[in-house]
Amino acid sequence: MRCSTCGADHEWTELEPIYRHPDAFLEIPEAERGYRAHCSNDDCRIRDAADTERRYFLRALMPVPVRGAPRECCWGLWVEVSAATFDRVGALWDAPDQAAEPSFVATVANAVRGYPPTLGLPGGLQLTGPTTPPQFLFEAGVDHPLAEEQRSGVYPERILEWLHDH
Repeated sequence: MRCSTCGADHEWTELEPIYRHPDAFLEIPEAERGYRAHCSNDDCRIRDAADTERRYFLRALMPVPVRGAPRECCWGLWVEVSAATFDRVGALWDAPDQAAEPSFVATVANAVRGYPPTLGLPGGLQLTGPTTPPQFLFEAGVDHPLAEEQRSGVYPERILEWLHDH
């Protein structure tokens, strides 16, 4: 497949759709981001202009099985979590046994293009190990096309659509 960004040919396994920030970060005027948000590649904390509300986000991989392929395709997206979850994940971040921790309540924090609204869709955030990003899995009862694709899988052609839309 030819990449529209760099012009080189890539296997679909080399290209996965990602979001660099939670949507809430992008809603902050650029001039205010320096004092209202603190973000790294893995986490983001945001406060409102009056500093009366704080929000917490973590980067996660949302795995989707690929029919006929030996591996999944993962969306790199952001999820919103509670302050307590944010602190607990931070405490466990380098722990070798972090995957034994029960999953945490989380909601999707990106409007995924090509789908009905995704912001706020519920699921669970599962820590996977100190060298791998956590995974996000939709709750079983979520009735949404993206959740259905995560449960049932997609064909490789669908991944190309994601990459084109993204």
